Amino acid sequence: MRLRSSSIRAKVIALLMVPIVALTALWVYATLVTTSDVWTQFEVSSSYRSFGTTVDQYAHDLQNERRAAVQKLADPRSQPAAEAFDKARAVTDREAQALRAKVGTAEARKLDATQQARFREVLASYDQVVAVRDHIERSMVSWTYILDQYSDLIKPTFAFRSAFVSRQSGQLPRQGTILIELVRAREYLAQEDAAMGGLSASTAKISPQQYQAALDALHNQRALFTVYIAELEPADRTDYLGLRTGENWSALERAERDFTNAAGYERVAEAINGDDWHAVADRALADLDAINARLAGGIDARADSYAMGLLWRGGIAGAIGLAAIVLSIVISYRIGRGMAREMIGLRNAAQELAANRLPSVMLRLRRGEPVDIAAETPELQFGPAEAGQVGRAINAVQRAAVEAAVEQAELRRGVSAVFVNLARRSQVLLHRQLTLLDTMERRTEDPAELEDLFRLDHLTTRMRRHAEGLIILSGGSPGRAWRKPVRMVDVVRAAVGEVEDYARVIVRPFPGTGLLGSAVADVTHLIAELVENAAVFSPPQTQVTVQGEVVAHGFALEIDDRGLGLSGQALDGINQRLSVEQEFDLADTDRLGLFVVSRLARRHGIRVHLRPSPYGGTTAVVLIPRELLAEAPDVMAEQPAAPAPVQARTAPAAGARRGQRELVAVPALAETGPHGRHAGPDSAAEEADQLAGRRGGPRPSVAEPAREPGGLPRRRASGPVLV
Repeated sequence: MRLRSSSIRAKVIALLMVPIVALTALWVYATLVTTSDVWTQFEVSSSYRSFGTTVDQYAHDLQNERRAAVQKLADPRSQPAAEAFDKARAVTDREAQALRAKVGTAEARKLDATQQARFREVLASYDQVVAVRDHIERSMVSWTYILDQYSDLIKPTFAFRSAFVSRQSGQLPRQGTILIELVRAREYLAQEDAAMGGLSASTAKISPQQYQAALDALHNQRALFTVYIAELEPADRTDYLGLRTGENWSALERAERDFTNAAGYERVAEAINGDDWHAVADRALADLDAINARLAGGIDARADSYAMGLLWRGGIAGAIGLAAIVLSIVISYRIGRGMAREMIGLRNAAQELAANRLPSVMLRLRRGEPVDIAAETPELQFGPAEAGQVGRAINAVQRAAVEAAVEQAELRRGVSAVFVNLARRSQVLLHRQLTLLDTMERRTEDPAELEDLFRLDHLTTRMRRHAEGLIILSGGSPGRAWRKPVRMVDVVRAAVGEVEDYARVIVRPFPGTGLLGSAVADVTHLIAELVENAAVFSPPQTQVTVQGEVVAHGFALEIDDRGLGLSGQALDGINQRLSVEQEFDLADTDRLGLFVVSRLARRHGIRVHLRPSPYGGTTAVVLIPRELLAEAPDVMAEQPAAPAPVQARTAPAAGARRGQRELVAVPALAETGPHGRHAGPDSAAEEADQLAGRRGGPRPSVAEPAREPGGLPRRRASGPVLV
């Protein structure tokens, strides 16, 4: 489960490491098996050279002691026989002590369990020699019994040899077994020699058992030589055949024929010439020792050669295996690295497309910059394999995505152009309508009609603001501008006049600060959107308060409502939208005013921030930078003192509307029409009317008109007041 969440590189490494680890383990196992067999062969040869020679010499000493013991028992009164037995016994004791000295040595610890057991049996056989010698000293048994006892004591030496042969490999165990049997044949010849010596030295009558002991040994050695000489290697068999056809072996065979051809047991002693037999047997035994030693040396050399052959073959196989492992690692590394690079390249290409290229293209398209589809969708080349096919699929996807983005941007630009075109047309019509309404307002004398015209004028002004909002949403500018600064209080009053519930808005006294003419239209629109938002989202019986003051970084406006307020998360979201430029979403129609405010604020560097109001509602703080401020323009007429706070009033009642409109004194200014032509007013009164009236500000107060003789009201000018 953990591998599923791993990276592509980790998965490729895991995939390639499985066969490599398996191959490495197999190579290590084969190398260990081969080298362990080689070291086993070397250890067998070394251990046998250390122990085998001593054990073989111990067996020969027992054979010599056996022959001397048989002769002593056959002629108890012979002093030379007794001396020969004592001498042979001393030699055997000395060799046995040499064997015991090897116990506990480093060579002895190299022996395996079987070899150590056989070695202990050899040492135990020497412990039994004491009892056999005691019988010999007291002449309590016959020499045939002693012959058998010594023969049994020599048998463990053959088992010790077999323990080494069993650990050899190849054809060596077979050759070693043949050598052991030939050495056993020599042992039978030594038994025959001891029995012949007993028969020739016997002072008593020869018994059938004594005769049979010599005859059995003779038959056994002939049988073993006949069987196992034929099993030897051709070169070794030639040596043995040369020995058996030699003069010494021929003399031995003649003596054996004389022994077997003797008639009756009593004629055996006469047929055997003791001195001649011992000389012939000694020469034959010496020749057998020499040829067996050469055979053992040859087997030992073949064992070393076989071990070296194993070592060479194991080394070559190990080198080939190691080369195969290294080659597998190199190939796997190159293949794995290539696969990982292809997969990582595909991943990086997809991430680059999703995280960088497409967003960059979309941003440039929103800015109206041209986009080269071929340059923005470079081809991903990953070869003709599966990775290349995936790369070509990604190429197609990114090309389609960029083309779709370009088409979407063109569609947006087309929709924006349509919106701007419609809004511009509506702007022209609304401007003409406002001009017509102004003419009608100046011409009418009926207060009721004048009040309706004022209401229609107010509705037209709000319609013009919505048309301008559509132009702003489409990325354009409203098209109206003032050449000279305008008082901030007039800008705010004009903005309040563009709100439906302007009667609920209280504008508190403002300091004498002006706003650059280039920013009047946009700032008025921005404030109108915020005031309308405060009026819409607060109860109809509550008031919305607007106040401003000069601060360190510019001019701060605060718009407070008495609504239910917003949660902290909602305020954070709105402030984020106001501060960060975002793409206009056609589906988000509930936040058009906020988007207009955000775009206008970024256009002039104005900061807008919403926060909880002390009254439980929401406060919108508008910080106009110092760069947009100017000195307040001179008033054109004396302004009476206005009560504080100043409240935007509704259109006058029918009785009050019968008089002429009071004028708001503002400096001379000019307004640019929707299509760039100047549509400035002809007088300061008309300019005040445009800014305070048509911009939606509360209409100037109307004095009670005097009536003419026909009962019709007549306008009477009154002094200008600041509403």
